[in-house]
Amino acid sequence: MAVCRRKTSSGLTEEYHFRFMQGGKLYLGVCEGCTKIEDAQEFEKAKRITAKNLTAQKSVKALVENFKEELAGGEKIELKNAYEQALKKPRRFKSSDTQKAVKRSYWRDFILYIGKHYPELIFVSDIQKRHAEEYIHFIRENGRFDKTVVFSNTMKKDKGESTYLRKEKKLSARSLNMFHETMSEVFALLGKDAGLQDNPFDDIPKVEDDSESREAFSESELKLIRDNWDEFIRRIFMTGFFTALREGDICTLKIKEVLFDIRIIRRKLLKTGKIVEIPIMAPLESFLREQIAIAGDSEYVFPDLAKMYLENPSGISYRVKTFLEGLGIKTTKKVEGRDREVSIKDVHSLRHTFCYFAGVAGIPLVIVQSIVGHMTPEMTSHYMAHADRAAKHEKMLLLPDLMKEIEVQSSRKINLEKKRKLLLDYIATAGEKEIKHLEKLILKP
Repeated sequence: MAVCRRKTSSGLTEEYHFRFMQGGKLYLGVCEGCTKIEDAQEFEKAKRITAKNLTAQKSVKALVENFKEELAGGEKIELKNAYEQALKKPRRFKSSDTQKAVKRSYWRDFILYIGKHYPELIFVSDIQKRHAEEYIHFIRENGRFDKTVVFSNTMKKDKGESTYLRKEKKLSARSLNMFHETMSEVFALLGKDAGLQDNPFDDIPKVEDDSESREAFSESELKLIRDNWDEFIRRIFMTGFFTALREGDICTLKIKEVLFDIRIIRRKLLKTGKIVEIPIMAPLESFLREQIAIAGDSEYVFPDLAKMYLENPSGISYRVKTFLEGLGIKTTKKVEGRDREVSIKDVHSLRHTFCYFAGVAGIPLVIVQSIVGHMTPEMTSHYMAHADRAAKHEKMLLLPDLMKEIEVQSSRKINLEKKRKLLLDYIATAGEKEIKHLEKLILKP
């Protein structure tokens, strides 16, 4: 029997029923909603296929993997649309437009890799752990899959887009982990919707972050910069040194964010979206008043910097690095295992410089964190090292006095021993008259 209506006391059932054997097991039930034999036959056929597939599974894991959509009620989410769909999910912190663009490029690299090696994988639910592992292994060995860089060419009249190929072969540990975290984040946000049982990027260990941290400017370097800066460099370094703001936040600082009445800069950071309040120190106050007077009707404190950053942000970094190199300040460093040198001195170094001098000044860590808005583990360790170093210096200043005291005590001890020896020599050769004199002194009542 394949499908049929069942007999009841009141006649035949309205819906058809199915009954068949598969793999030694009996399957039977109602062909739901099927009142026509053709519909019932199609329903029964689908059940037979499902039953056949079930008997072919070799393990519970294989069963769950192959039937995850049926088990979890997932929907079909195309890989090419996944990142934009993930952006619509609520999250604890709001990403800046810059962060979104960077992560979007990471996701694009992943789907281009999948499209090249596994064109049959279309949906989020198609990605298994082996695909995730293969992609992570690939970028660790070769860098990005897609090495094409697309950028807006502001030098052309039509300001169209231009492209070039990246030269670097390998990515830093930090960049590799950012790629990894982006993939994991998208799958985590869409996991339930796609009917995933596990995130394919979880359980893949991240690489140890061996990135070279930016270095703080030394006091001598800051003096050298101050003695040679032009107005462009002065605006960046004055603001960065006293506020620890990042390059983008310096350039796009708005006049309404500078609150002279309470001597605070209240700024929503571009990178994290977090609002920080930065005290305006006396040197910074006079500088900002001067710049705001020059800015006129602009909404920005530094209109020319804002325009350059919004049109060509890399131009800011280029000019700063060129200036520093011209002073003999090395801005990059060769790191083992990397194809190109990494940046160690640039605008971002002003954040580390701020933390360094804050540590030397003994400013509590919680205050520094509230000003800079975010501190990486590297920055925190730098800060603590500088704070400890300052305490050590404070104690070391006591050494000269301590050493002087030890020297005096030692001198006194040497003189006393010398006198004792002289006295013993005197007694050894003293006559009767001298002995009687010493006896009177020693045995004096």
